[in-house]
Amino acid sequence: MSDPRPRLYHAPSSYYSMIARLSLIEAKIAFDPVPVDIHRKAAQFEPQYARINPHMTVPSLILPDRVLSESRDIVAYALPRDDDATKAWLDRHYGFPIEELTFGWLLGWNPLAPRFVAKGLARNEARLRALASANPDLADLYLRRAEVFAGRRRTFDPANVKGVYAGRRAEALGFLDALDAELRDRREVLVPPSYGPADVVWTVFLARMRFIRMGAEIARRPALARYAAAMFGRPSFRAADVWTRLDPFKLIKQVL
Repeated sequence: MSDPRPRLYHAPSSYYSMIARLSLIEAKIAFDPVPVDIHRKAAQFEPQYARINPHMTVPSLILPDRVLSESRDIVAYALPRDDDATKAWLDRHYGFPIEELTFGWLLGWNPLAPRFVAKGLARNEARLRALASANPDLADLYLRRAEVFAGRRRTFDPANVKGVYAGRRAEALGFLDALDAELRDRREVLVPPSYGPADVVWTVFLARMRFIRMGAEIARRPALARYAAAMFGRPSFRAADVWTRLDPFKLIKQVL
């Protein structure tokens, strides 16, 4: 009897879920998608999911012999590469707190966002502390996760968020410059000879630049613009549902 297909717990709008989906589809690894409602129900905090992924984040890939609870590990499973250049590009990508850039932009773009984000962060922190009391065997996990949300409340406080966003935006522009410089020899992939993990994570990063209305910064860098067009044109990009813009209808459908 053959092993069951991997199950991917994911959320359509989640940045790191997009990375997982894209890597698996590029590798032609069939998987069963299991959507997780990370918005209205916050299902990632439920005890049964916390036992699958102690970080209480998405994605999680369930394999016959193990669980991969980080997108970087899922990429490595789908597209294994151990060269130094790939590792360096992955380290650079995963060292960047993409949520600070995304939410920093959102809080400045939508005047209603600060109130809703603040309430949502406080609600999640309170729920995690309540779950810690109700589930003694998972209390340490829940309390550690609650502290993450307490930190996010401080980061995204209106008094701090403009400075946070400005710093992260400057870092993101530096990444675009570095990518453009690397691609000026007209290579088709970031780390030759073939499409690999670096292409996965930086494709999703470039999609996020469009999402937060920084697409013009890609367009003004010719080598990067050529590469982005090629990556966005791959069949896997559409199949993986990588978001390049805030689509209210898609977001409402996910929440409901």
